[in-house]
Amino acid sequence: MKDKKATLKDIAAEAEVSLSTVHKALYNKPGISERVRKEIVTIADSMGYKTNYVASSLKRKLLKIAFVMPLPNSGTNRYYYRDIWKGMRALQAEAAEFNIEILDFGFSGPLSNLPKRLEEVYENHSDEISGLVTLAVDSPAFTYFIDQFAKKNIPSVFIVSDLPQAKRLCCVRAQDLMAGSLAAELISGFTGNQGKALVVSGDMMVSTHYMNVTGFEQYFKNTDNRMEVIKIYNRSDTEHLYRELLGLLKVDPEISAIYSCTATNTLPVCKAVLDAGRAGTVKVIGSDLFQESREMLLQNVLQAIIYKKPFQLGYLGCKALFDFLAKNEFPANDSIFIEPIIVVKSNLAFYEGDITADNAYENA
Repeated sequence: MKDKKATLKDIAAEAEVSLSTVHKALYNKPGISERVRKEIVTIADSMGYKTNYVASSLKRKLLKIAFVMPLPNSGTNRYYYRDIWKGMRALQAEAAEFNIEILDFGFSGPLSNLPKRLEEVYENHSDEISGLVTLAVDSPAFTYFIDQFAKKNIPSVFIVSDLPQAKRLCCVRAQDLMAGSLAAELISGFTGNQGKALVVSGDMMVSTHYMNVTGFEQYFKNTDNRMEVIKIYNRSDTEHLYRELLGLLKVDPEISAIYSCTATNTLPVCKAVLDAGRAGTVKVIGSDLFQESREMLLQNVLQAIIYKKPFQLGYLGCKALFDFLAKNEFPANDSIFIEPIIVVKSNLAFYEGDITADNAYENA
């Protein structure tokens, strides 16, 4: 096969199947099992055959991908989800010429609203969509509707958080264990392992929050000089979190460091530290890079930011599904990890271009 380009006939002979079966496998047509499809795609790849998905996209019907994600245009969601939507919009622009459309099914309110939104998409749009990109929450209702999509041969890609037992194609997420461990190592160096460290998380039913806290705790469990770690959870009430932290900081001088696992909680943490008069003495690590966290870093309220690159989550999650639908390429792994970055004042200028303006979502 090195001297000539492999043909569908060559692949059919090698796989010992009909030309029709090969065509169905390579062009994602119905009528064959996923096992047979995967075997034929593997053989085609080994023979150097590449489908002309640009040409084939002009012949097939429009493929629609449902993007079900918290809306970024109000409240604290703008600190994190806005860049995820920007990543989706970037891939959407690239995919348009391949006869693929990404449909916006954003929702407002807490993550507990996600199963209801999935139900609406399933009941009203499951006959027209070819794939789904969303994030995972640990609830029976969420798993049920992902299973319902799978039964209709609608593949799902999760971003941000995972639920491996659900029937998804893959998950694109930050390496959250590493993020928590990085924050703990920074705090260990900043404080000399003296005092107490607060780790402020969000919803422990969301895997990204749980893994962050786990990575933070594991770092200190695996070192000789352990700090006392105090966990604080806040799902959505940032004002309550601020008051709780302010009270703790005023009465407990042994608190020497705080790590906010989420972008949402980073600002109330900073405000509490400032209002308690302990900026600079309490070492604070925030999450994700946005205009307000940048200012806190420049003012030395934050000593560092763990940046999990949400733009990449939105872009690569949609790209994984695009590649599967348009090019019949399966993800290299069922879990695709984005490595977090430590941002401090010394390297801030390198990442300032990533900061999303307030009107970026509306203009995307």
